[in-house]
Amino acid sequence: NLTLSADMQKASPLVPALQSNWLMMHVSMMMLSYAMLIMGSLLCILFLVISKYQEVDLQAIDKFYSPLYNVMVDYYEAKLFSPSDEFLELGKLKLLHSIDNWSYRIIGLGFPFLTVGIIAGGVWANEAWGSYWSWDPKETWALITWIIFATYLHSRITKGWEGKKTAILGSVGFFVIWICYLGVNFLGKGLHSYGWLS
Repeated sequence: NLTLSADMQKASPLVPALQSNWLMMHVSMMMLSYAMLIMGSLLCILFLVISKYQEVDLQAIDKFYSPLYNVMVDYYEAKLFSPSDEFLELGKLKLLHSIDNWSYRIIGLGFPFLTVGIIAGGVWANEAWGSYWSWDPKETWALITWIIFATYLHSRITKGWEGKKTAILGSVGFFVIWICYLGVNFLGKGLHSYGWLS
């Protein structure tokens, strides 16, 4: 049976702790950040799949902007119509460079939303319960998610990493987000647990 129980179907007023603008800010920022970070992480996984988990020299590609669609068309045209392995490899390198660049941009956009969402959640928690941080499982996994993506961005910006190394970090981030978003909600216990499976 996939319907809600009769108790859960009845509308009732929100408890005072949930009547806050900080809650709206927290939830909207977290949802937006998770969406952006999952998209960027999926591009990291795509990078690893296309590169067959091999180290790729992205420095061989000139640093010019080319839309992802054009790069993909070039890659598949070269694959279908060109017998030369050199064209095929160049198309693959262009595609990988573009995927790597887009994953960096999308994760770079999602990370500030995650940061704002965590801060808004802390302010709201202090307003509602008198404590900014309570080491709830969801809060802990949100912190782990933040650390993973901070490491990703730090390695890109200060170390100059790109390609396979950052794609691995982004791929780890994908699984950490799903643990944080679904696993803790349904399996964990705490303020963020909805406990349908516990």
